[in-house]
Amino acid sequence: MPAAAELVRNLPAPVVETHGRFLVVRDDLLYGGSKMRFLPFLVEDAEELVFGGPAEGGAPLALAIIGRMTGRRVSLFYARRSRLHPRQVLARENGARLIGVAPGYMTNVQAKARAYAAATGASFLPLGFDMPAAEQPFVAAMRRVRREVGEVDQVWCCAGSGMLARCLGRAFPDAVVHAVAVGLASRHEAQAFGANVKLHACAYRFDQQCRAAAPFPCCPNYDRKAWDVAQREAKGRALFWNVMG
Repeated sequence: MPAAAELVRNLPAPVVETHGRFLVVRDDLLYGGSKMRFLPFLVEDAEELVFGGPAEGGAPLALAIIGRMTGRRVSLFYARRSRLHPRQVLARENGARLIGVAPGYMTNVQAKARAYAAATGASFLPLGFDMPAAEQPFVAAMRRVRREVGEVDQVWCCAGSGMLARCLGRAFPDAVVHAVAVGLASRHEAQAFGANVKLHACAYRFDQQCRAAAPFPCCPNYDRKAWDVAQREAKGRALFWNVMG
């Protein structure tokens, strides 16, 4: 397979558009979303990739796409459901094997995925792919955006695992990064994100969709929740990082 650095280097540069008073990073235009900018660095030595997450999440789909690109087997663990989410369908179309877990609470889904990986020697990836090897290439992509747009007063994004917000804090050290906490509230400890990251509570559970309008494809379970808050609270020259459509 091509080396990780080559795969990432061959990705299209982040597209930045102006929507109203916001600069918007349109990583929804990148098939698989923002995680494609670092995932190749996490899978180089693996023959099989294992992940457990929510059906609505973009991470499993991104992993399935990387698996197809690199010839890796991908096993995705989800809460068992009677009807697949569209992202699960896309993951399966990209060659991933889907495994339903009951009862479907996330700790059990994660436990089953970890146990399978340990038993088979596969590589288990944590929620959000929050791993040290991901940070450098992700921050590099963000600094590329900063060089293009110049300094901004605020950066807005969603916080799931927290890696996106933390990396944005490193890439835009002179801006305040406003992160709307979506997902596991227990992971959202401000001191772990960086001094220039401010967390905002979210009015929705992760599995609830936000119906607020957005002028670009924006995930109703994730990015759109941050976009909704940013519309009301952003000040100055603001950038919004849209992870996936």
